[in-house]
Amino acid sequence: MSETENILALLKQEVSPAMGCTEPAAVALAGAYAASVLDETIISADLIVSPNILKNGMGVGIPNTNLLGLDIAFALGILVAKPEKELEVLADLDEKTIDAAKRMLDEQKVNTTMKETEEKIWIEANLKTSKSESTAILRWRHNWLFHMEKDKKILCHNELGADKGPRLVSPASYILKDYYDFCINIEIDKLESIDLGLHLNRKIADFGLSNKSGINVGKMIMDQIKSGLLGDDIHHYAMALTAAATDARMSGCNMPVISNSGSGNQGLSITLPIIAVGEKLSSSRDELIRALAMGHLVSIHIKEKIGILSCLCGCLSASAGAASGIVMLLKGDYQQIEYAIKNMIADTAGMVCDGAKEGCSLKVATTTSAAVQAALLAKAGICVSSNDGIITESIEGTIENLAYFVTTGMQDADSTILNIMLNKTK
Repeated sequence: MSETENILALLKQEVSPAMGCTEPAAVALAGAYAASVLDETIISADLIVSPNILKNGMGVGIPNTNLLGLDIAFALGILVAKPEKELEVLADLDEKTIDAAKRMLDEQKVNTTMKETEEKIWIEANLKTSKSESTAILRWRHNWLFHMEKDKKILCHNELGADKGPRLVSPASYILKDYYDFCINIEIDKLESIDLGLHLNRKIADFGLSNKSGINVGKMIMDQIKSGLLGDDIHHYAMALTAAATDARMSGCNMPVISNSGSGNQGLSITLPIIAVGEKLSSSRDELIRALAMGHLVSIHIKEKIGILSCLCGCLSASAGAASGIVMLLKGDYQQIEYAIKNMIADTAGMVCDGAKEGCSLKVATTTSAAVQAALLAKAGICVSSNDGIITESIEGTIENLAYFVTTGMQDADSTILNIMLNKTK
């Protein structure tokens, strides 16, 4: 494939719809895979997950249930048993299915344990009936079926890049300038073939602004704008839209979102600040789509360096993407995009991830505010100095420094945070 086709394939690979928080959705998907090959009633369901999956799924609302956590998501996925729905497996749940899932929990048929592993994504579903048993394992990506078997017979086994499975397009061979050139030069109809979040993510933002959701950060910001306490500008408008969508999603709103690198919150944090600024600037549809594509690709590029899941809040890479897209809407050039990313990293590099939860909307609001500020400074030619902290003259070197800080300097942060979460008192 040509470079343009490869980058387009990368976008299609990493930008996709998801229902509910991605970790519970992935757990439900693993359950659906394992259940899809069984005919009898499940008598036991064991879920084994990596520490990062456990951390990011403990405190999240599950659509339509008013319940939190991985157990109920796992039970629902088993009962739906439709793995072809991918990360939208929890969409369109009916009361009968929800009640049956609650009974599985009440009857203690579901058991979740943590796998001692350094792998970020490991989701293993082991199901038993009176006559049979099955196993499904998702690994490396939230929707990557690594292994599946029934009664000890292997039904499917996929290694990354293996001929038997779909090849993942790697962003490792590209630099940010490649993505910029792609976004400004590609035919717009090719970008329009991908749902970059323009409609789905805007729709859930409207829901969050109109309904009390989560801790209500976005709606509160919008109410303050309307009352005159906050200005009706691109800064506060972007914060309101992005936080409102996160409020809705984290509280279990039954609406899909367009995710990035396996994270719905990252998808929202990339797209909604760009959409908000585009609305305020009356940007054309073409300008908005190209800016959204750039935002997604910048975030993918940074996540490739620091890892799909890490101790660093994903809002940083997402909001760096948002800042890049905003610069494009402001008619900025590539150098100013580099400035915006450096400004974001200098500002928010220390924000840790302490699990997915309703309070994520606070971090989203904070990094959205930083993204708008970073973009406006960059457009004015202002960039944090290479003498400061982990920032260097090179944008790629700056991102590498961020990755080194996360993977080496903060290597104990994940386990420390998870230990606190598992052992804190009410």
